[in-house]
Amino acid sequence: MALAANRREFLTTLATMAAPAQRPLVIDAHCHAGLGQAMSAPWTTRADIQVTLRNMAEAGIDRTIIFPINNTEYEKPNREIAEICARYPDKFIGFAKHDPQTEAGRIAAMLGREVKEMGLKGLKLHRLPTREVLDAVAELGIPVLYHPEKVGNLHMIASEYPQVPFIVAHLGSFASQNWMEHLEAISIARRYPNVYLETSGVVYFKYLELAVKELGPGKIIFGSDGPELDSRVELYKIKLLKLPPADEAMVLGGNIRRLLPKNTI
Repeated sequence: MALAANRREFLTTLATMAAPAQRPLVIDAHCHAGLGQAMSAPWTTRADIQVTLRNMAEAGIDRTIIFPINNTEYEKPNREIAEICARYPDKFIGFAKHDPQTEAGRIAAMLGREVKEMGLKGLKLHRLPTREVLDAVAELGIPVLYHPEKVGNLHMIASEYPQVPFIVAHLGSFASQNWMEHLEAISIARRYPNVYLETSGVVYFKYLELAVKELGPGKIIFGSDGPELDSRVELYKIKLLKLPPADEAMVLGGNIRRLLPKNTI
């Protein structure tokens, strides 16, 4: 009997040694895709998913959240995002994008269709959301990735809609154009439980380090702003933080996965 128990223990140990260690899921929470109408700059012309797919494969990124590049209206671009996600269901997660001003009065109906019928999982915003937008978001139970004109705008919307997760793109300032906005973003994320900070395009690396130190890994979400910004480079910045494995796993995928609607992944 003892011999049988020892044999079982040996086989269990052997199986454990043979099984590859499960790598935590890596999710890029900020990437553009599709065509734009203006064609005045790369970010209004085309975001090539083949570039994103190649960089994902090389960097070891498992899923990427995609949404349209800049347009004035987003019904057609959002449909394009849904079609891309349908072609690559194991690679892409789609977010809608809308303009609270140019699409005022229509967003609730459009966003409802995009989430319930087309399978999009969140909303990307560049302009300050109105109540129309946030009432729809709250009802649908989706997160908002917000590139704010001014980080201080988060005070009103985060306090008025505590049930909505707000992810602040670029730690509040694309390319660190205003380092004080990085500090304001950290302060707001500390104050409001529903505010998180996304890492793409932060040039002054010390503010990424400060954000993790001040807020802990549970408030930080990896994003690349690809394909114009290189996801391989943006991912390496997270590696440079030299976080403990469990903390790094939260930043690289665990946090955003928790904020997405259930059964997204």
